Amino acid sequence: MSILKLAFKVLLFVRPSMVYDRIKQQMMDTLPLVRTLGIRIDDIGNGTSKVSMPDDPKLHNHLGTPHAGALFTLAETASGAAMAGGFADLILGLRPVAKESRIQYQKVAHGATRAEGRVPGDVAALKAELKQQGKVAFPVEVDIFDAAGTLAAQVQVDWYLSEKRS
Repeated sequence: MSILKLAFKVLLFVRPSMVYDRIKQQMMDTLPLVRTLGIRIDDIGNGTSKVSMPDDPKLHNHLGTPHAGALFTLAETASGAAMAGGFADLILGLRPVAKESRIQYQKVAHGATRAEGRVPGDVAALKAELKQQGKVAFPVEVDIFDAAGTLAAQVQVDWYLSEKRS
């Protein structure tokens, strides 16, 4: 185990917020589209996330409301943050890939939007499967809300994690 991986494990036990902040920074540094859309990762926890996107006319559709593509990117970012938070102690050695996604629009979103992601079920069981099989696939659920708190969309992103290739 590398010194960095060991440090992540120790910090996750002692100061989890430091690890989650580092994951947020790494995601923002490596996802230029997310930055371009003005998306912010507000919070990461153990299998959870909160992400937000400002109301910006450049992100609107022909109706003057947030574009479906921007909303999807918001949701995928929330799903990745929740996934990374759930696997924070292992994430440095993993190769995460979003395998499939589904979005169900509920209502037209108005104004700034936020997304809340969560890994449903038992994260410890998923980690055990990863350790035993060397890979694991699982869904992350995301709800998107508009500025008034109205549920605008529900998204499921299926993640596939495996150990990094040499």
